[in-house]
Amino acid sequence: MREIIPPLVAPLGDAFTILGFALAPFLLLPLATLVAPRTVAGVADPALSLIDAASRVVEQVARVALLAMVLAVAAAVLLRYVFGISYTGLDEGVLYLHATAFLLGAPLALRRDGHVRVDVFYAGLDKRSRGWVDVGATYVAAIPMMLALLLLGGPYVAQSWSVVERSADAGGLPLVWALKTLILVFAVTMLAQVVAWGTRAARRIRDVEDDGDGADARTAAEKIG
Repeated sequence: MREIIPPLVAPLGDAFTILGFALAPFLLLPLATLVAPRTVAGVADPALSLIDAASRVVEQVARVALLAMVLAVAAAVLLRYVFGISYTGLDEGVLYLHATAFLLGAPLALRRDGHVRVDVFYAGLDKRSRGWVDVGATYVAAIPMMLALLLLGGPYVAQSWSVVERSADAGGLPLVWALKTLILVFAVTMLAQVVAWGTRAARRIRDVEDDGDGADARTAAEKIG
């Protein structure tokens, strides 16, 4: 493994760079939808469907990670307090699974409109005003933060890959490089979900019907609000 991974770092970095430039225009999809929703529908509809399909796959991975984490914690407690045995690898595995469930689950919370809001005004706004807030948040906060995470996290992850970083503890997992890679996976999946979220917000502003995965969650949220 130590001989295989380092030569892959540079090509993978180039591939991510090319992919980033190729996907950059999609970051403008919410704005384009706001300006001409029906004109860009031919691009927006397949893009939203693709993001929703990928989100369902990510959701299953997060579910499996969460279940595995619960089982691993139960096993660790049983081994430690019943048999007096402790495994560093198992303890670290719990942390890995927690990170996987959390980082992959965060975009899903956004898709289902289940993220925590800390303002006191949003709930009292009408549908169109909420849409403006969401589109504004897409470009003022969400997209810049995820792009910054990709730019700053890329070298950090590449360094970990280059040395095939592993646990510093005896008996620990040799997968620290994979754990750190989740930072970039989180940024990419969240960025995709933010684009979908902003696009659907723009459609609400323009009163364009949306039958995607986010529609049911949004309707439920509006009823609660």
